[in-house]
Amino acid sequence: MIDFSAKFLKKNEVRFILLIFPFVLCGCRNLQKSSLSFQAMNTFVSVQTFGENSKNVNQKIKARLSELESLFSTTDSSSEIYKLNHSSEKIQVSSETYSLLSYSVKMAEIFNGHFNPALFPVIREWGFTTGNYHVPSQEKINFLLKKTDFSQIQFFDDNFVQLQDSMSVDFGSVAKGFASDEIVKILSENNILSALIDFGGNIIAFGEKPDSSFWRIGIKNPFGGEVSLAVKVKNQMVITSGGYERFFTDENQKKYIHIFDGKTGFPVENEIESVTIICENGLYADTLSTALFIIGSENAVSFWRERKDFQMIILQKDGSILYTSPLESQIEILSEFSEICVID
Repeated sequence: MIDFSAKFLKKNEVRFILLIFPFVLCGCRNLQKSSLSFQAMNTFVSVQTFGENSKNVNQKIKARLSELESLFSTTDSSSEIYKLNHSSEKIQVSSETYSLLSYSVKMAEIFNGHFNPALFPVIREWGFTTGNYHVPSQEKINFLLKKTDFSQIQFFDDNFVQLQDSMSVDFGSVAKGFASDEIVKILSENNILSALIDFGGNIIAFGEKPDSSFWRIGIKNPFGGEVSLAVKVKNQMVITSGGYERFFTDENQKKYIHIFDGKTGFPVENEIESVTIICENGLYADTLSTALFIIGSENAVSFWRERKDFQMIILQKDGSILYTSPLESQIEILSEFSEICVID
């Protein structure tokens, strides 16, 4: 479990982050290059691959993402998640759905329910799945929260899963990360030497650039629009969750973002503007970018200090940036910031 007792950073130890904005400066060897752009899993995907048969590999990536969407969609009546959400009986699902749901429940336990894959009834009530945005009453939220107990999800042999009456799950915080790992499998199995994939803002930097240097991923300042820093990576995911992505405002211009606290049933309101996670595992990075956003900067720093198996950049609403110390050799500062904190 997370140790939430750790003291946070001193005020003068704080730095400043941003929003993922990929850009690549690329001097290339003579490698076969293929590019493909398409829509998948409700987002825009841009694929650049270098190596033999790269055009065919891009099509394999597109086909695999389509397969995963057909499993994980909450709106497609033929998907496994849709069928689970509309039944209280045991349902046999694919190994992908079974493993991703069991993983999500384990992460919900680690984060004490603040991260919750069974929060879909609450998110739907707020209108983030329908576009009918509104602020529900506290009474309505309390009622719906009773339907979000992830510990009531039952797992059986042979990939059978059962939800209790009126429960609904979704993979909004993990699906792209899982799919990112599937993309890496395809690249590895098909002799691709180098690839850069922008998966709705989730960046997959596979291998090195064709000129044998690091990929250089730009991070954009959401307050000003310019590229403010760059991170040099290879064989890593760069995945961001942020309050700037999807939100609505009420009649009083109060902002409600699409990232929810599973304990309260309300959109998160804290000091964080966005969290970027950098590591080799896409599913882990996708999960942490959301979960650490929810629990706030102090707890996110404590979590990193306990594990140190990922790297992290946090943009705070006051214009300050925090990033983990192993990134110092990978980060290039391109603009001036109010405060910068390196987390040890």
